Amino acid sequence: MADTKVIKQKNRVLTWDNRVVIDDTDEQLERMLKNKVVRVRGIIAVITFFALNVTAFSLLYKYMEIERLPFVLLVTFAGFVTADFFSGCVHWYTEAWGRINTSALFETTLSLPLQNHHLNPLRCTRIDFITNWGDVCVILSGCMLIPVSMLLTFSLENIHTFYYLILYMSVTTAIGSTSNQAHKWAHLRDLPIWVKLLQKLHILLPSVHHHFHHDPPYLVKYCITNGLANYPLDYIDFWKKVELVIAKITGVNARDFELKQNGSVINDEKKTE
Repeated sequence: MADTKVIKQKNRVLTWDNRVVIDDTDEQLERMLKNKVVRVRGIIAVITFFALNVTAFSLLYKYMEIERLPFVLLVTFAGFVTADFFSGCVHWYTEAWGRINTSALFETTLSLPLQNHHLNPLRCTRIDFITNWGDVCVILSGCMLIPVSMLLTFSLENIHTFYYLILYMSVTTAIGSTSNQAHKWAHLRDLPIWVKLLQKLHILLPSVHHHFHHDPPYLVKYCITNGLANYPLDYIDFWKKVELVIAKITGVNARDFELKQNGSVINDEKKTE
């Protein structure tokens, strides 16, 4: 990915290969970062989710049989891809059908890093750890309760019978929780060596891989956990076809709200290309 440049121009900046974007100031974001309720909720959710993960994977390790290892690796890989696909669905929905600004009643940190993202791609880098993980962990803690409950209440025979299903749900949920953080790292330059290594291995979303998502018309590379699901989805033009189907049924085109509310910025962006 090319180096990020920031040049202020009348309440806008030139960034990411001289694309024109709105200035990286955001009242909604600042309000969320200072919201004590959001922070307390986030801290509790992160601790709860971490505890559920420790419980789930400790029990999965306890009940794993060595002869199952090849299938365990296969199911783990499937969990990585599934988590990536779900992150793409959230990302795509927020960008294609969501709104630039949401009311205070519906503000959550789940979609906050993705709103108005192409006009303000650096927004997600300004979100701290608790805000970035908080609401994701609120939702995924409920999801992780399912495999944990199965491991704690099932008989040994049933645990072995449903072992791969429990493993699949646990991995998908655990890896899915990293989506916002992986996306944030994909937009940063100065990263720890271990993060760069995980990006190269596609365990985390690679920066160069994600960079292509920011090329108009924004129809590829939507998955932001590790990018693995992007290859088959982009090959079949998945997102474009889904948008065409929805537009045909509803009569509403994807990103209509963004084009109407930010047309001047988008037009200026095209002039600089």
